[in-house]
Parts: sequence; structure tokens; C-alpha cells
Amino acid sequence: MLAITQGDGAGIGPELALQLLAQPEQTDCHLFGSLSLLQEVSKKLSLPLDPSRITDIPFKGEIRPGVISATAGAHSFACLQAAVEETRAGKFRAVVTNPIHKEAWALASLPYPGHTEYLAEVSSRNRHAMMLTSDEITCSLVTTHLALADVPAALTRERLLSVIELTAETMARLRQRPARLTMPGLNPHAGEGGLFGREELDLLIPVLEEARSRGIDIVGPISPDTAFLPKIRQATDAYVCCYHDQGLIPLKTLAFEEGVNVTLGLDFIRTSVDHGTAFDLAWKGQASLISLSEATRVARLLAA
Repeated sequence: MLAITQGDGAGIGPELALQLLAQPEQTDCHLFGSLSLLQEVSKKLSLPLDPSRITDIPFKGEIRPGVISATAGAHSFACLQAAVEETRAGKFRAVVTNPIHKEAWALASLPYPGHTEYLAEVSSRNRHAMMLTSDEITCSLVTTHLALADVPAALTRERLLSVIELTAETMARLRQRPARLTMPGLNPHAGEGGLFGREELDLLIPVLEEARSRGIDIVGPISPDTAFLPKIRQATDAYVCCYHDQGLIPLKTLAFEEGVNVTLGLDFIRTSVDHGTAFDLAWKGQASLISLSEATRVARLLAA
């Protein structure tokens, strides 16, 4: 079984979860969410609802579609927490998450900026990374939710090697062969020999040489403005990107609906949709199920 979280109740997560459970190929999915809220969405959108496939996580207060609130933030976290606990206890093969809203989590005084930071804290392992994957392009991130000004200081040898190794291991499982990785440089033109920054010379090049000595097939650092050209994408299973938007801009441009978020390095499998709560579409029956369906597919591949 796969543990599916409802996500922020004020967003598109509840309707996506109900759509997913209605698909004949998704019989191994079990939902963690509010039964009363899901009944409301089910009635409004004429979606089927099977209470036997739902672990009810109640909440106090009010959750309204399209409205950011501490109630919705606290509830989405409670759904995630329950799904993770039961998965780590061996009751489920993987956790598949619907989108939460970071501002709602902040309003609920939760100490995590997003899913990944909480998942890394509860895992028994001390390495983790965020990877976004699709058939078109895959990118893992060395740094995630940081201001650009803070990125260079966060690029350490240990962190870079950790993300490179985790990406190589996961892509080898998905591809069933050794992975081919590419790293874009941090600076314009990958530093141009030190003219536009020394991070490539002082850090990235030595790290990549060490990764290759460990048997990892990785090229770079290459100029970021050409790293994602079709010819290079065809020869790359995954990119290891220095910061959030370096990886997510090309991925969301090329595979917005199909993208799947995978948290690497945990002691359990976690995949997620690669889109937000879409409050403007909430409870209107207009949200696309593609990313959530892909997230369940990738979870099964990793669990196999």
C-alpha cells in the first residue's frame, strides 16, 4: 500500500486525492485526511468517496477553499505526520504527498519551511536531498529554500558529494543501470576560469574529480546557460544543481505537469507532486491529476 496525504485542505490536494482513489489502477493507495472535509469536496464535485480507504485526521476550526490559514497548515502537517509514522512502522511501502502551503505552516508555528526539512529530521539517516524527476528531465538540488546570497556558503564539499552520491544511487535504481550525471556551474559560464567567481576552481572541480574517483559518471561543471540544451539532456540521466531555481526553472518549463518530487536519502520512500496548492483552482474540479499519478508510479518503482 501507498500512504497518500491530503495536503492543504484549502488547496487542490483533497480533490486530487479523491480523483486518485477513484482510478482503477490505484487500488493500493490509502489516504490520510479529514473525512468530513473530503465528504464536503466529494459532494461539491460529485467525486466518489470510500471511507474504508481513508484514515480520518480530524481538525478543529474552519478550512475554506483558497484561504490560507493556521488551521489548514496544522492539519496538513498532522496528515503528513500520521502517514510518515505508519510508513516507518512498516504498514506502507511509501509516502506520496499532496502540496502543503508554506505560509500556512508558518501561521501554525511549525518549525519547518516545507516537507523536506521535516522528513529529514524524522529519518534515521543523516543525508538527504530533493530531486525532481520526469521522463523529460531530472534535477537534484544541493541547496533548496535559501536566499541566493546564502547559496555559496552552503556549498560544501561534504554536501556536494552527498547529493551526487544519492542522485547516482537513486537514478541507477530507476534506470536499472549506472547513471550519467551532469553538474552546471554556479557562476555565469561556470566561472570562466575564475573571472566570474572561483567556486568552480576551488570547490566544484575538485569535488567532481573525487566523485569520478568513486566510480560516478558525472560531467561538469559546465556553463549553466547551455547545460539544458537538448543534446546535453539526451546524454544526462540527472542534473546536480547548485541552487533551487537552477534546477526547477528548466524542469518546470519542460515537464510542469509530469514532474515528481523525490526526497533522497530517507529511511523510507517519499514522492510528491511537483506543484503547489493552486488556491485559485481549489474545489473547482479543474486540477490535473497527472503529477500525483506520476508520483505514485515513481514510488512503486523505488519500492520494487
